Amino acid sequence: MGFDYKNKIMNLIIQQATERDLDAIRKLLDDNNLPTTDIHQDNVQLFIGLIDNKILSVIGLEKYKDIGLLRSLAVNDLFKNQQVGTRLIRHIFDLCVSEHIDKIYLLTTTAEKYFVKFGFTKIERMEAPDILKQTREFKDICPVSAVLMYKNLNC
Repeated sequence: MGFDYKNKIMNLIIQQATERDLDAIRKLLDDNNLPTTDIHQDNVQLFIGLIDNKILSVIGLEKYKDIGLLRSLAVNDLFKNQQVGTRLIRHIFDLCVSEHIDKIYLLTTTAEKYFVKFGFTKIERMEAPDILKQTREFKDICPVSAVLMYKNLNC
């Protein structure tokens, strides 16, 4: 049995991912049944949650001027229900505010109720901005059955 990190969750460090983190990120996304095919795009920023230099979570933001697409939120199973996801989402919200991104969207097939807790509301896919409709995430990667959600960060 490995070291018990649960008692160290307050020591979570969130930082921008680097190229050397991609293998661990892909594994974490795969383990959470999330897509990995386009995480290397230039306009996708990935952030990792670390404890003692071990990656236990990831979140991404795809940026289009004042619009953001939240993506790739995944937490290692051992750390779920311990506010790790909350801290990552708040990190993205802070980043969006600092970069003047005031509209944030996401697509989900399984976590609609989770994101409602952060002020996201379900909208129809046809209501998405045209720039998002052109993304691989929207066109190719997420199924048509995925729920589109929106949050205005200026509220």
